[in-house]
Amino acid sequence: MQPAHVAPKGHVQAELGMDISIPTGSISDLVDVATVLVDASDDRDLTQAEVDQIYAAAGSLALNPPSVTPHIGVGYTPIDNLEVSLRFATSSLRLGGRYQFLNGEKHGVDASVGLGLGYYILPLPLGDTLQIVELEDFTRFQIDVPLVFGKQGNWYRIWGGPRFMYTHFGTSLKLAIPEDVAKAIAGRSELASFGGNAFYVGGQGGVAVGYKHVFFGFELTLVQLISNGNLQVLNQTVRELDHNSFIVYPALGFMGEF
Repeated sequence: MQPAHVAPKGHVQAELGMDISIPTGSISDLVDVATVLVDASDDRDLTQAEVDQIYAAAGSLALNPPSVTPHIGVGYTPIDNLEVSLRFATSSLRLGGRYQFLNGEKHGVDASVGLGLGYYILPLPLGDTLQIVELEDFTRFQIDVPLVFGKQGNWYRIWGGPRFMYTHFGTSLKLAIPEDVAKAIAGRSELASFGGNAFYVGGQGGVAVGYKHVFFGFELTLVQLISNGNLQVLNQTVRELDHNSFIVYPALGFMGEF
């Protein structure tokens, strides 16, 4: 939710919005299988292979869960064409910077390139999908490089360009499966860990309408997730997980320049 240009020196750009993460492919398939197994755990003991499948799905959700994410960001231009920004999105903080190297008045188009450093201060919520899994010791940081081209006017903003992001992640997974439906306190608890690296490669495009200082915008980001991870149960490697999925991020929000 940032246009291609940065604000004039001494001014601020801000955004307040919400995006939706919709993973497809292997992540979606793993979660569908695990959901069936979670329901089955109320009535019978699961095999170790089935438990490992639930762990694999939980690892997928820890990397990129289906979610609705509110976010707020503020960018300030201390010198001409250079912006520094801070963004908060539910679980993460991102410190970033952008440099505008093309200006619409001189070159016919605005263009900027940026660098962002993000860190998750809270674990990603798994929600009710895998309610028998808890995340512990969750860590994740990421680096992103946006390149944006666009046009602007008093009543509109149009922007688009490629997106690249690298992330490193790790978490412990705690699983408690009831073994006796009649005895709620009975159960089996195990510990697993999942960690690895991932790349998001794709593009984004957006449009906003308003007047002078405040605009309402829609943005669509489409990326390919390329990930490799290691799933360990009781300190034993049980599976190498490659999560290659296509992810859709539609977003809505308000943008301001003051």
